[in-house]
Amino acid sequence: MPRMPMIVLLVAASFVASFSSPSAAGPGERDAAAIAHFDAYLAAFREEHRIPALAVAVLRDGRPLWAKAYGWSDDEAEVEATIDTTFSIASVTKPIAAAAIIAEAEAGALDLDTPMAADPDWADTCDWLSHSEILFGSGGREADGTPVPAMDCTRGVTLRDMLNMRANGDGSQFVYNPVSYARIDRVISGAGGRDLRAIVRERMIDPAGIHDLALGWRDPQGGSALRLLAPPFEVVDGKRRKNNVSDDDFRAAAGIKASVRQLAQFDAALDAGRLLPEGWHARIFDAPVEAAAGDYRWGWFAQEWRGERLLWHSGWDPGRYSAMYLKVPERSLTLIVLANTEALWWDNSAVRAEIETSPVAATFLADFAGLGAPATAAPDAL
Repeated sequence: MPRMPMIVLLVAASFVASFSSPSAAGPGERDAAAIAHFDAYLAAFREEHRIPALAVAVLRDGRPLWAKAYGWSDDEAEVEATIDTTFSIASVTKPIAAAAIIAEAEAGALDLDTPMAADPDWADTCDWLSHSEILFGSGGREADGTPVPAMDCTRGVTLRDMLNMRANGDGSQFVYNPVSYARIDRVISGAGGRDLRAIVRERMIDPAGIHDLALGWRDPQGGSALRLLAPPFEVVDGKRRKNNVSDDDFRAAAGIKASVRQLAQFDAALDAGRLLPEGWHARIFDAPVEAAAGDYRWGWFAQEWRGERLLWHSGWDPGRYSAMYLKVPERSLTLIVLANTEALWWDNSAVRAEIETSPVAATFLADFAGLGAPATAAPDAL
C-alpha cells in the first residue's frame, strides 16, 4: 500500500481533533438553536423507537458542526455509545463504493462500459430476479399505484447503467435495484479488474485518512471496527431483542462497518476534492435534477425539494441496522445518522427520491436549512 502524503495525515489529524475540541466561539445563535432542537428530537426519537445506540454528525463547510452519541453499544447497557461506536451502514456503502469505482475508471484501470454480463452468473441472476416476486425484479406497482418496470434481461446493461440504477425497463428511469448492484464486484473481477475491497481502500479510505473502518467481515485491515461494533437489535411488540449480526461480506451494495466520525472524515475529504477525479464532484452534486420523481446517479439518490438540491442515501439491514447520509450541497451541509435497529428506515420508494418523507430528515432540513416544518416525535420530550 502506498504511503499517504504527509498533508493528508495532517488534515485527517486536524479533522479528528476538531470533534473533541470545538471552536472556542462555539456555534452561532441560529446553529445553537438548531442543535438544541435536533438533539432533543433525536433523544425522543430514540426513546420512542427503543433504539439502544444512535449516533449523529452534522457538518458544514467540511467541518464538524455537531456530533453526539446516545445510549449504549452492548446488550447489558454497560458500554456507553460514542461517536467512535461502529455500525453496519448497509446501503450507505453504495456512494462510497461508487466513488471508488469512478476513480478507478478515471485512472484507466476499469471501463465503466463493461457489461454486467462480465459476471459469469449475471444471466442466471437476472432471469431469476425478473421472474421473482421481488418488485424491483419482476416489476409491478408500489402501494400507491406507482408503476415499477421489470428488469429486461435482453438489454445489455453495463456497469455505468448499474451505478445509476438503470437495470430495469429501457433504462430511461431509475429503479432502485440493490440485488443487481450487489453483483458489481463480480463484474469488475470478471472483466479482469482488481478486488473491490482493494479499490475502495486505496481510492477512498486511505486518501481520506480513515483508520479502523471495516470493508466487510473479512477485511484484514478492519482494525477496531468489529471490536467497537454496536450489536443489532430488533424491536418486537415494543421490546428490544438482540439479533444476530449478518455474515454477508463486503459488496458494492453494502458491508461497511463504520462510525459517524469515520463517515464524517469521508464526507469532508469528498467535498475537499481529495477523492473524486476532477469534474466529478460537480457532475454528481451540482447538476440539476430534471425528473420530478428525482434521480439516482453514481451511488446517490438526487432530488430537488423546495428549491434545494438534496443528495442522499439510506441504509437498511432489516431487523438489525439503519443509516442515513444526507447532503445539501448548496449549503455545504451534511447529516449522518447511524442506529443499531431498523428505526431510521422509512419504507422509501424504489422509483422516487423523497427523503423529506423521513421524519428524521424532515426535522434536520427544517432545523438546519429552514426547509419545511420540523417533524415531531414524543412531543412532551421536546
